[in-house]
Amino acid sequence: MATVKYRGLSGTRVVLTVNTSDTLTTITNAAIADEGLNANYYADFFLLRDNSVLLSNSGAQTYAQLNLTADDELVAVLDDDPATYTKQERQVRKLEIASIQRKDDGYANHVYDLTSLPDTYNGNVPGADDNPNTDGLLPKRPWIEVGAVAAPTSIAEAVDGGSLPDLQVWYDGADTSTYIPNATDEGQITQWTDKSDFAHNANPDGGSAKPTYENTVLQGGYGYLEFDGNDQLSINPFTQLQSQAGFTVFIVHKGTGGLTATNTDDLKVGIDSATSMTYGMNGYANTQSGLTDADQWMYTTLVFNAGNTILRLKGSEVANVTQGAATTNAGNTTFYIGYDGNSNFTGFIAEVILFNKALGSTEYTNVENYLKTKWGL
Repeated sequence: MATVKYRGLSGTRVVLTVNTSDTLTTITNAAIADEGLNANYYADFFLLRDNSVLLSNSGAQTYAQLNLTADDELVAVLDDDPATYTKQERQVRKLEIASIQRKDDGYANHVYDLTSLPDTYNGNVPGADDNPNTDGLLPKRPWIEVGAVAAPTSIAEAVDGGSLPDLQVWYDGADTSTYIPNATDEGQITQWTDKSDFAHNANPDGGSAKPTYENTVLQGGYGYLEFDGNDQLSINPFTQLQSQAGFTVFIVHKGTGGLTATNTDDLKVGIDSATSMTYGMNGYANTQSGLTDADQWMYTTLVFNAGNTILRLKGSEVANVTQGAATTNAGNTTFYIGYDGNSNFTGFIAEVILFNKALGSTEYTNVENYLKTKWGL
């Protein structure tokens, strides 16, 4: 028995165990089968030692005849000949190789969707159907579907590519660069900078009532904002939530009082006491009892989907109701943090994330897992 190294089209590296009497064709066929791609994807193999082409010239020769050793590496070459394959066929080959690479790298969304390419092809020539995907350049295409991720390290990993453009607000307390003027313990904050693509920065809502940065007692290794019952932040104007059919908001918090709301009481989330919460949407409000422990850090999710409102606490659904209004209020112009239309918050807020669409259950669960892991909850 003998060994030889092999590098596939997907970059995978393995050590093949062979007989010295095996031909190069036998050896490479075994390697191809292990990688899981169609055999006609491989144009040839070359020997890394001297860059000599092997299979097309020496496929019938044996390991011993080629003087191969355990230090030698056979490298696969993709058959990407435009004279043989159409643009679409060549694109599919690259997608299948990329799919294997993503799977090997641990990506949950590693299955491609050919219909989600920025461009699809009409044979091998331009045509009327060459670019039917108006959203073809959205992030993560063509890896559209995201699966359950136990511990995402980012929002981008947690949600589908089509949802990322709807990320309207991201206040990340762990990122000290988002605090203006600076992240000094007990220092007043005049702006919490939005990390989304839309720069919806939050500022104190009047006067000297400003939250402070707290890092004396870290949570998950990070600092956060402290609200004293008078502070509140707002984005104004904020018209992205006018007459919207869906949204999803996430808050990491500890304490009592109002967490979020708009000027019309949409996206209303508040901690009434150590054991009850109030949430609401467009003329609807409800109180849920026996849910919280205001002395503990927690993460709350509110999802609105065409009149259906879901309240989740620490990753579990605690309310699911249908109300009359199918959209958010047309008069929404302001979004508050640390205020729910009735009371101000007393306690700590570490992160706020807002999408102006209803995320799917896998997506919002993944975002909750991201927050839970990040903040050590």
